[in-house]
Amino acid sequence: MFYYNPVVVVNYRLYIDETGDHRYKQLDKLESRYLGLTGVLFKKEYYDGAIPQALESLKKQFFKYDPDTPPILVRSWIVYRKHAFGVLVNEDLRKKWECAIFNLYRTIKMEIFTVVIDKKAHIEHYPMETFDAYIYSLAVLLWRVRGYLHFHKLQADIIAEARGKVEDAKIQRAFTYIRQNGFTDYGTAEGYCQAFPDDEIKFRTKIHNVAGLQLADLIAYGQKVKTVLDNGKPYHKPPSLFTNKLNEAIEPNVNRYGRYYLE
Repeated sequence: MFYYNPVVVVNYRLYIDETGDHRYKQLDKLESRYLGLTGVLFKKEYYDGAIPQALESLKKQFFKYDPDTPPILVRSWIVYRKHAFGVLVNEDLRKKWECAIFNLYRTIKMEIFTVVIDKKAHIEHYPMETFDAYIYSLAVLLWRVRGYLHFHKLQADIIAEARGKVEDAKIQRAFTYIRQNGFTDYGTAEGYCQAFPDDEIKFRTKIHNVAGLQLADLIAYGQKVKTVLDNGKPYHKPPSLFTNKLNEAIEPNVNRYGRYYLE
């Protein structure tokens, strides 16, 4: 067993968002088959000085803005024009908004990582040893981020979107386990601990208005679809023009080892 928790101030932060369902149900339906986790890695000094301010400025430009209850960028709300994003039914405003968000992503300095698990293939290959889809994907995602951090001699802490008290506690227990024991063939305890010295994941909900989580949320779906299609697997519908343009905007920031398909 390896356990490592020095008093250290890390200089990077990883924001993680999911798209899809972690449960092994209705796997013959393509819309239920895949779970994707996307992590966006920032240098904290750069992020703190630029990213929240830039995102709030963009919201103020296009949406009704109350500083006590600011609009939260959630992809599904934007797509279906819910809450503050109902104004995007105006075609001219929508085009200006899309141009602005694409330009924002093009200017941001970050590293993007995505892991997608094909739950149907996984449970067929390992029916007696099937891993929890979220935990499996998280362990692999963190190990791939660890490779980047290790190469550049960096360390990071983690903020993930909260999924509920029970689910968050389960993920925290899994994170503690991989830091103490490693995870199958994907990583050692020492490697996880050196890259992520903080022994706790910080969970935040949408109402916390965390810029990094919102930026991860907007791109997670598109990166999942691209990862699936790039691996020659079927998807239930083609990506929208907006999704393709957003993928193009962030492509320079996708880590060279940043998309990985699990079965």
